Formats: sequence, structure tokens, C-alpha cells
Amino acid sequence: MTRKLGMPQDKTSRKSDHPYARVQSDAPPTIAFAGPGPAALAVEAIEVCQAIQSVDNSVTLIANKATMVRVYIAQSGVASETRLRGEITLRTSGQGPATFVPAMNELILDPTDGAAIADKRETITKSLNFRLPDSATRAGSLIIEVNRVTQAGGDDLPLTGTRTVPIKFVPAPPLRIRCIGLRYRDGAGKTYTPDAVHFAYFRSYLERAYPVPSVIWSQIVVDANFTAPFNNDTVLDANMQIAAIRSTEINSGTDPRTHYVALVDDANGANFMRGRAMGIPATPQPDTVASAPCGVPKGFAGDADLSYADWYGAHELGHTFGRYHPGYPPGQQDASDPAFPFQNGQLSNADRKFVGYDLGDPALGMPLQALAGVGHHDVMTYADRQWLCAYTFEAIRIRLKEEDEQFAPVG
Repeated sequence: MTRKLGMPQDKTSRKSDHPYARVQSDAPPTIAFAGPGPAALAVEAIEVCQAIQSVDNSVTLIANKATMVRVYIAQSGVASETRLRGEITLRTSGQGPATFVPAMNELILDPTDGAAIADKRETITKSLNFRLPDSATRAGSLIIEVNRVTQAGGDDLPLTGTRTVPIKFVPAPPLRIRCIGLRYRDGAGKTYTPDAVHFAYFRSYLERAYPVPSVIWSQIVVDANFTAPFNNDTVLDANMQIAAIRSTEINSGTDPRTHYVALVDDANGANFMRGRAMGIPATPQPDTVASAPCGVPKGFAGDADLSYADWYGAHELGHTFGRYHPGYPPGQQDASDPAFPFQNGQLSNADRKFVGYDLGDPALGMPLQALAGVGHHDVMTYADRQWLCAYTFEAIRIRLKEEDEQFAPVG
């Protein structure tokens, strides 16, 4: 909002009365000596985020994956509410040429705000955020430095604290997915086919949450070998059909590292097929297929967007990478993974060490957001608000690497 400056109503007013006028005088100018400079702002931490991270950057960073840098600044360095902008520099070595990246947002520091860094990490607006250019996420080492922080419309402010952090991007193979929509009929002859939105949400979720630089994706729709109403064996029939399609296509030259997943429309809840993977392999076996339902969630598992195919499909796909159930909620899910490290199937324990990050998908209207570790749950649970915890993220990363090494086509 622009504040209107008062204009003199008397046409005979002196020029010096005008709010924009420069006072002219023959007297020597009065010199205003500067007082103490502004207090230094303390940089509390620099966090480099992809899908899940700790403030000390302990989670592996995947080369060529969308990456954001969060810079946390202590609010004690300002005397009143202050708007800040910022800039970081990126170097591959201490003396190498620098790339300058401006902040995506404006940070408002309020000295009365008692938020600790754990609180700030769970609110995306509580930090200066920087989106790294694709060229900066190539495999190898990178040095990130807070180059400058300025008061909005003002000068650079002095900085103390952690201004530099070295990180490393680790190469990882892409995720290869063949997604097959199974079209079926009910007893009245009505046909049900997965809408395009379910394929789009599933693919986007895998790109954002899984430990991969990209998703090599293809999709088709075929007639199912079953009809509605469904029973407990319907998902077995779906998996057998998908396995047969996969065998035929692999023999015809499709990359053997490709995972096959089926989507079955739930007919607005009337024909819900519970998802299932054909197995949970202890060793790399990309030929393990899976099938999942899809539809509009309407609050299902805390989901309020246009499709639950994303996290549900990612759950069943996780089984094909050897992931078991954490056992949450108790009584609703078997506890087949005794090594799962987080209480209640969460992304983090009560120490709030880990925070999930969804860097968003503008094409689907999904915003950038921080996912509180104690308020969100791992994708292998049956709980609300699902994402990948660090444990699942690292396990799938390792299994993908093993598959890539063992099943890469010769030549």
C-alpha cells in the first residue's frame, strides 16, 4: 500500500514546505554523524533439502534432483520487525568461480517471535529459501555460502555464525516405471478406467519424494482380466496380468530395470480394490510387480487433493524395493519391519531431527511446503499424511543402485 503524502493547499507555500522539495539555504549544511552500525545477524544453520533432511544435512543428496537451500537467521539480531532478502554463492571448490543465487522469498524477522530453529524448520516461510539451478546439482562436491543478507530496500547487513556449508551430491539411477491402467466392467456393463489425473499425481509424487533424479515413465490402459464386484483375489488377478505383460515387453526389449505398477479405478468408492505387491523381495528383483487402487481421496488418509494414487501407488512400489510395514497404526498394520527407527511410523522422533520437504509441482498446483516430522508418516504405514522418512529414502536409494548395477542391459 502506498501512503499518500500531504500536498500543500496554499499555492503561495514555500518550496521547502513541499514534501519532495530539497531545502536550499546559504547556511553550511548540518552533518549528521552516524551512530553505531546495525547489529550483526546470526546465521543459525544452512539446510540443503530434497525430500527429507536433518539440519546437519545427514540425508544423502541425490545428484540432478530438485534441491532447495534454507538459511535460518536468528531473530534476536533485529530490534523491530524487519524484512530481509538474501543471496548465496555456489562454488565447486574454495577458489573456483561463483554462481550467485537470489532468495525465492522475503523473510520477516520479528524479535518477539520465540520460535526455535526446530519450529522454523517446520514452517517454510521462517527461512530464506533458495532454489538451486540444475547445473549446481551435478554429482560431486559443492560449497554453499551465504553471500549477503539485506534489509528489503536497504544495505547489506553484517553476518555472523555458520555462513558456509560443504555438501556432496551422489549419483543415482533414474526410476523406470511402466504404469498400466486396468479398464474393467461391472455387472451392468459399465466401464471404469483410471483418469489421467491419477497417472499424473502418481508420477509427480515419485519424482518429488523418491530418491531419484528423474522418473522414466510410460503408461498405457488395457482391458482387465477381471470384472466388478471385487473380492480378495482381484488384486492377485491384476498382478498376474501385469506380470504377464511385463514378461512379454521385457522379452521384446524393454529395459529390465523397469518396475510395473497397475492402477485400478475405485468407481467413486463403489469398487475399491485393496493394493498389493506380488512380493517383497529380499534381493534386487525389478520383475516384482504391484497393483494399487486410485480415486479421489475425499479425506482418505488425510488427503484432500484430486487423487490418492500418488502415495498409495508409492507404498505398493516400495514393497517391490524390499520395504516392509512399520506396524502403524497398531492393529491395522502388521509390524513386519522391526528395524523401523521412528515412533508411531512418523518421519521423525520427538527430537524433530527430520523434516520432510515437498518442493511442489506447479503443473498440479502443489505448493512448496515443509512437512513436520512428527505430524507426517512414512509412506510404508497406513497412517495419514504420508511421505518418505530418511530410513525408507536411503533404503530405496540403495536398492535402486543395486538393481541398476545388476540388471543394466548389456551394451
